[in-house]
Amino acid sequence: MNKDVLISIKGLHFDANDSSDNIEVIQAGQYYKRGGMHYLVYDEPLEGSDQVSRNMIKFNDSSVSVTKKGPFTATMLFEEASKNLTNYTTPFGSIVIGLDTHNIELSDSEDSLKLNVDYSLDINYEYMADCNISIEARSAENTEF
Repeated sequence: MNKDVLISIKGLHFDANDSSDNIEVIQAGQYYKRGGMHYLVYDEPLEGSDQVSRNMIKFNDSSVSVTKKGPFTATMLFEEASKNLTNYTTPFGSIVIGLDTHNIELSDSEDSLKLNVDYSLDINYEYMADCNISIEARSAENTEF
């Protein structure tokens, strides 16, 4: 896969009342692989603002680390069959995020890769939702998702 990629990130959340929320973001970014780890780096514009968040996703087939830098900062670690806590800092204060990862699936080919993570989300030690995040990256020349 080329260094310049298009990244599609889809998130699905089911809360305790069985209602769901679905989001999708498509951004241009960079991809590289080093030491058996895949890396995706991209800037995410913040809604209603001219500020951006710099994001890095570092992953293999058993762990995913998402680092956000900007007005919202966090390092979120997803490890299969493990629960991890992190501070998620916003301009309004910090919250504690709990990520209980159930499954990580990774498939890659010559010009694309797909990552799927199933996890439960806690906010300030209270269960919020069962979640799924799907990340797909393709070489910039191959623009269809």
